[in-house]
Amino acid sequence: MKQLIPVKQLRVRVALIKSIPIRTCIVTGQTGPSDQLIRFVVSPDGMIFPDIGHKLDGRGAWLLASRQVLEQALKAKRLEKALKADAVVSDLIPYLDQQLLKRVQHMLGMGRKAGVVIGGAGKISASKDAVTMLLAASDASEREARGLIAATGADIHKGYLAGEELGQVFGRASLAFVACLEESDGFQASLHSELCRLKGIRVKEAEA
Repeated sequence: MKQLIPVKQLRVRVALIKSIPIRTCIVTGQTGPSDQLIRFVVSPDGMIFPDIGHKLDGRGAWLLASRQVLEQALKAKRLEKALKADAVVSDLIPYLDQQLLKRVQHMLGMGRKAGVVIGGAGKISASKDAVTMLLAASDASEREARGLIAATGADIHKGYLAGEELGQVFGRASLAFVACLEESDGFQASLHSELCRLKGIRVKEAEA
């Protein structure tokens, strides 16, 4: 049976949503919370590069976190036109992929230290705390994934993280499943946003 989200946690999510500014994608014209888009800025030497954390000073241009949108922007030189610069950092999409992955891994590592992220199907199944999010490696067992979903009632992210990438967070060669436990400080909402941005870069829309 799916567990209801505690009222305190819902209030945190609502507060976070209200505090996130709305931005517009320069390719599609779509608007949305800034944590669903990627900001680009110009470096002092005139190179366009992604401001993953949305913290750098200066004028910025925004794109949806979508591989297709990025490809369109690069082909039509939309970033160069919007930011009035001549060059984009080389291998932009692979670079962006790795930067977003590092953010996800860093957040999972911090969550692990705080005791709200655990790894391994056995630990997840045995957890006495409510599991509110599951991450499954792309090569994880479908049967085991269904079992964990049924047992926890949690939402699942799957198909775009390698077992090795999840394993690195726990100092292991590979890990099939990671879970987030109930919390109320906004960690999970922030992690969800980063996971969705990474998925957007890695997964073609037809596969999503």
